Amino acid sequence: MIQIHGFFYSNRCFVLLLCILTTSTLFQSNALAEPLAKSSSQDAYNYKHLQALFNSYKRKQSYDYASQYLSEQEGNPEFDYIYGVSAIDAGYASNGVFALERVLLAYPEDHVARLELARGYFILEEYSRARQEFEAVLEVKPPETVKDTTLAYLDQIRLREARYRTTSSGFIELATGTDSNVNSGPDNDDLLIINLDERSLGQDDTFSELAAAWQITSPVAPGWVINSSLTGAFRFNHDLDEFNTATGTLQLGMARLYKQSRYKAGLLYQQFNLDGNDYRTLAGLNLEWNYSLSQKSRFITILQYATLEYQDIPLNDSDLSTLSLGFNHTFSGPLSPMLFTSLNFSNESADSNDPGALDNTERDILGIQLGTALTFTSKLALQISASYQNSEYAGAQVFAAFNNAIREDDYTTADINLLWVFRRDWRLDTKFTYLDNSSNIEIYNYDRNIFRLNLNYSF
Repeated sequence: MIQIHGFFYSNRCFVLLLCILTTSTLFQSNALAEPLAKSSSQDAYNYKHLQALFNSYKRKQSYDYASQYLSEQEGNPEFDYIYGVSAIDAGYASNGVFALERVLLAYPEDHVARLELARGYFILEEYSRARQEFEAVLEVKPPETVKDTTLAYLDQIRLREARYRTTSSGFIELATGTDSNVNSGPDNDDLLIINLDERSLGQDDTFSELAAAWQITSPVAPGWVINSSLTGAFRFNHDLDEFNTATGTLQLGMARLYKQSRYKAGLLYQQFNLDGNDYRTLAGLNLEWNYSLSQKSRFITILQYATLEYQDIPLNDSDLSTLSLGFNHTFSGPLSPMLFTSLNFSNESADSNDPGALDNTERDILGIQLGTALTFTSKLALQISASYQNSEYAGAQVFAAFNNAIREDDYTTADINLLWVFRRDWRLDTKFTYLDNSSNIEIYNYDRNIFRLNLNYSF
């Protein structure tokens, strides 16, 4: 499956993700608010039980419990605060907003409640009111954690307002690292049948990378948005410069936003160069359906079709079709773990009927990915993921030494990435990736260890 670099996962979106995942812990401290007086009627409905549910991140349970006593307790600021935050976290933002508005009527200086209210307006897509409340929080010079959360939401409001006005964004990224197998070559110890030239075996090197991207989003009608983007990525190996690469990608698409769904259709064109020469051209069509089950769960379905042309290896020319089914869910509790998984089905059909195209180009592909993101603070997170892909090729190997075997590959990857947003627009990633391709045709066996440091600036 051809994967296009997700260039527009910007620092601002990343900060918002971290802030949302750490919101519950942050607000529990009530760092900006004076303690609210307890009501004398709390024992009647067991306030301690409600507070215990809330503090243990069981927000749906605390919402359900508080709802039983809403008629008798609404107007009690402490009850309204817990009920309001629980309602927002449980998916009942309208109820939560009403409760938090009552808190601010009683305690207009409680800026933690104001921040929660702004979050409720944000979820309800009342962006003008949300912006007013977020800006009111900034005026009191809150602690850094609260400030980071507020700025992240304001950035996201700006991005979402792309539904109503033209906006642009982008990033520049620098990276350096080491690669144990730059050319994805086999190890000499693995070759029992055939001897390869030493330059075809796995070779290690250090590298530097430069990437940049620019995206424009423009609304054309209510709920309809046009997106266009241009990206470029360059890799420079310090010694093995014959494996230097350059990738340019142009994308143009239209999105339809309707209720919990986002529908998107897009065209893409990509040019991949190796050692300064044209190597592969890709042109394709993407169809995507993104459905939000709740604030914390999302289904993603993607259908892709692409044509691949290799300038110097016409036997590799092919048509690639892919169906991808994905699911993301964020859990409550310590570290606010986010689970993401996807299942991919692909078919790559060779343009040529030559046996040399059928044995190493035409194939059926089945892949699966599973990963998690753990949030330590509003600035620091850890991502861990693993993937597996099986490829079954269509034709027998034409090279006699392989005894007409039909090639089958198992491709496995695992990576761990520590992300640190040290300033609002700056992010540092420390990433280690392991790749292994195991094939019944020995010359296609290889593994790689890649370590890289990425410095990203978003604008």
